[in-house]
Amino acid sequence: MKFIDEIVLRIQSGKGGSGCVSFAHNYRNPKGGPDGGNGGNGGSVYFQGNEQINSFFPLMAKKNWMAENGVSGQSQLKTGRNGRDIYIQVPLGTIIKLDNTKKNWHEPQQELVIGEILFSQQACLVAKGGKGGLGNAAFVSSVNRSPRYAQKGLLGERIKLKLELKILADVGLIGLPNVGKSTLINCLTNTKVKTANFPFTTLNPQLGVLEKGKQKTTIADLPGIIEGAAQGKGLGLKFLRHIMRCYLIVYVLDASQSNSFQTLEILQKEIKESRLSESADKPRIIIWNKIDLLSEKQKEELSKKALIWLKQETCFFCSALQKISLETLVQKIFELVEQRKKDGIISLSPIHKIYDFTVPLDWQLSPLKPHCWKLTGSSIDNLIQKYKISEQEELIKKLKKLPLEDYLRQKGVENKDVLIINDQEFFWQYE
Repeated sequence: MKFIDEIVLRIQSGKGGSGCVSFAHNYRNPKGGPDGGNGGNGGSVYFQGNEQINSFFPLMAKKNWMAENGVSGQSQLKTGRNGRDIYIQVPLGTIIKLDNTKKNWHEPQQELVIGEILFSQQACLVAKGGKGGLGNAAFVSSVNRSPRYAQKGLLGERIKLKLELKILADVGLIGLPNVGKSTLINCLTNTKVKTANFPFTTLNPQLGVLEKGKQKTTIADLPGIIEGAAQGKGLGLKFLRHIMRCYLIVYVLDASQSNSFQTLEILQKEIKESRLSESADKPRIIIWNKIDLLSEKQKEELSKKALIWLKQETCFFCSALQKISLETLVQKIFELVEQRKKDGIISLSPIHKIYDFTVPLDWQLSPLKPHCWKLTGSSIDNLIQKYKISEQEELIKKLKKLPLEDYLRQKGVENKDVLIINDQEFFWQYE
């Protein structure tokens, strides 16, 4: 299965069902009065966390999601059925963003985050279904005994979303290509990541579970990076965003290479220069892998040099292939992860603005020509049905009771501009 950590989806919630205009007529009560029922609400769209999924690959086959519309009301005060909600299953660590790829190039590209899925079965509402319209029975009053109008259902929301995945792993392995990260995670977690004795790098993050008695922790083998990755060379830092949620970073170095200390500096420099600079301050372990390729004298020299250069760092000299010193490494990993959790320090994304989708936009304004606009929307249609279009003064009064003036000002509507509603022209005047 391919690993996909970015995807764009088009979401649409269901339209509310229309109310019914009906009057009761039967032999027992020939003038029973209005009995039109209300329309059902449209279905909403949710994203839900599923711990059995680890990428967006299952969503590649379907990128357009539409919830069911509400059913219209019927006579005899029958309320229409609500539309079914949709729950889209996504992996844990999913970040839901408002897609802004269509903005002009000169406009600031500000990412608007709607929510994040961090727990199994956690649901995030992204598109609320339209509310069902009221039937004519709901408008009966002492002065209007036989209303001959009903409301239309409100439209659903249509939105384009970008999903990004940051893997929820406790430990992240970082290193240059061909240093033995895949072999190490295979030995620690019994996974089956592809390995070989020629230079290549893992292209996708690999997850494994490290167990010791009743203790468990997750480890992510991240693709190897090269010098200049912060500027986009090689795979860049595309996959390294996954370490932002890790409690512990493990740098894996090749002990058989004479420049392993320079390699460590390169890795730290690339992370520091990238947008992941906050990850450089996390607890870390430095591992010299492939220690079995060194002689006893070389091991002693490497150990002394590490003690001088990295006095305050936690260092290990091991061999993933020969399983040398892995037990002490596992014990230290559990100690640091548990300490990090007890301290209450968790890897969080930067603070984002929350976009509220629960308030439907009941009107839309379209410019036709200078000082001439067309006003549409569910609320407008409901008013037109309730008040005859010939009653201009009454309709304008009702429009002014809506929170419409600020919206029109933002769009650039001026005093005495023409508003076209249902093919009829009105002059707009601010109070």
